[in-house]
Amino acid sequence: MLFLRLTPTLPNTFINVASPIVDIPYRIFFFATFIGLIPAAYITVKAGIALGELQSVGDLYDFKSIATLFIIGVVSVTPTLMSKTKS
Repeated sequence: MLFLRLTPTLPNTFINVASPIVDIPYRIFFFATFIGLIPAAYITVKAGIALGELQSVGDLYDFKSIATLFIIGVVSVTPTLMSKTKS
């Protein structure tokens, strides 16, 4: 569920409608949605701020932005990796 929220392959409306049909527990749906939509919201807000302050293309790729996106990615994939090692 978290993977579906992080990847832009399926629209969120489809995921919202299909989740109860395939018996995704509410708790998993809630937390995956909560955690999975944070990166997209962060990127959208960051893009809006950057466009307002943009003076050169190099301003878009600062270390802080790249590091933040990397940390969000690692945190979001960690539960999946941990569940695979337990199996």
